[in-house]
Amino acid sequence: MVASNYPVPVLIVEILLKSFNFPIAFYFRYVDDIIMAVPFNKIDEILISFNSWHRKLQFTIEVGGNQINFLDLTVIVNEKGTLEFDWFHKSTFSGRYLNYLSSHPISQKKGMVDKTILLSNPKYHFKNMKFIINTLLENDYPIDFILNTMNARIKLLLHKLTTKVDNNNVTEDSNEERPSWFVLPYAPQMSDKFFSIAKKLDVKLSFFSTNKLNKFIKVQKDILPKFSNKNVVYKIFCKDCDATYVGQTGRKLATRISEHRNHINSNTSNQSVITDHRLEYNHEFDWEGVRILDRERFLNKRLNSEMLHIYMPKNGLNLKTDTEFLHYSYASILNTFKHDCKPDLSMS
Repeated sequence: MVASNYPVPVLIVEILLKSFNFPIAFYFRYVDDIIMAVPFNKIDEILISFNSWHRKLQFTIEVGGNQINFLDLTVIVNEKGTLEFDWFHKSTFSGRYLNYLSSHPISQKKGMVDKTILLSNPKYHFKNMKFIINTLLENDYPIDFILNTMNARIKLLLHKLTTKVDNNNVTEDSNEERPSWFVLPYAPQMSDKFFSIAKKLDVKLSFFSTNKLNKFIKVQKDILPKFSNKNVVYKIFCKDCDATYVGQTGRKLATRISEHRNHINSNTSNQSVITDHRLEYNHEFDWEGVRILDRERFLNKRLNSEMLHIYMPKNGLNLKTDTEFLHYSYASILNTFKHDCKPDLSMS
């Protein structure tokens, strides 16, 4: 059954299930999709009961018989009366997968075979393997890469399936530390160099792609003037020396820059390193030449970005306390990065 427009509240489903006076062999729910095994003559009664709960919560139903499709699975009742599973594709399946030539980490191109093993019974593996090979070939994957990856993944998956691990032994009181993860944007030939650094620091690396649809498909809106932008990390430059200041704001950039600029005239005890620099050296800042370093609408990510940009320059005015919450793994990697590469983290 599928609910139209609204996710199914768990409590409502539990109440309805308890109201039925007949056995339900099994029940599973994922968001607004529900699969159930019930007596055939009770199907209409179940649909009427679910749809009578609220007029805006209406269900459609699919009767399966000996097999039924649910999410990525085809659930099959075999001759012995037991359940089998096969990998299911909708009729609208286009055959498009992550292209081999795309700018993504190679690790993200090696997991295609997993579903053929995990979502189907062994009797369907050959059919699904053949399907995935043909599909990957159509997405520019070399045949050697496909076969080598399939062989390695199958060995790994079979090892995991045959090795019994008692997860219940891992409790909240366990002294075993979970590994720290370091997330980076993926850049071919460059991001892979971080693996050796991360290994020394005992952290794990994860990548995300900067190629997203919204980068190529734009809504037709006028580009905002620089000072109308919100949720940004910015840098202000001194006109008379190489001093800089890095900050972040969720408000309009113009509002925050105005506060920096007018602080010198305000009667307040709040400290400002920009005002201190202006008074001590009689310098002025380039208020029109403010540079946006990053755009991030989530505060925690924006604060991390701010600390990273504060950490890199040698001539920054920011206080040392501005980076005290920077994770040691970031600091260590940035020290190595700064020493070897000396990059400019600024955005144009």
